Amino acid sequence: MAAVAGLTRRSFLALAAVAGLAAIGTGVAFREHTRNELTVTNRSGRTIVSLEVSLPWETLRFEPIADGEAVSRSFRIVSDAHFAIEGELADGTRLRAAEGYVTNGQYGEAVRIEVGPGGAVHLRQQRRGR
Repeated sequence: MAAVAGLTRRSFLALAAVAGLAAIGTGVAFREHTRNELTVTNRSGRTIVSLEVSLPWETLRFEPIADGEAVSRSFRIVSDAHFAIEGELADGTRLRAAEGYVTNGQYGEAVRIEVGPGGAVHLRQQRRGR
C-alpha cells in the first residue's frame, strides 16, 4: 500500500511540475507575442552619434549606430501618444521627427525607424508577426 501511495504522490508531483512548466512556457510565449519592439536602422551613410525616441512615459536611447546597422529595443504603451525622434549624425546633421501613433491597449507593435541620406527619418509601424 505504501508503495502505491508513494507512486501516486510522485505521479501527482510530476504532473504538477509538467503543468507548471507548461504554464510558464505559455506565459513566456504570450509575453513575447505581445511585446512592442522598436528598431532603428541607419542607412544615412554616416554614423548616428545619438538618437532618442521618446514617448511621454519613456525615452529609448540609441548611440552610436554605425551606417548599415540596426538596433532594437522593447517599449511599453501606457496611453495614447506619438513618437518624438531627435538625434544627430556624425557630420552634425540634426535628426528630428514626430511620427507614428500608439493607443493604450495596443500590443505586439513593430515600429521601424529608418534614418536615410541627409538625415531623413522614416517611420513604419505594424503589428509584429505580419
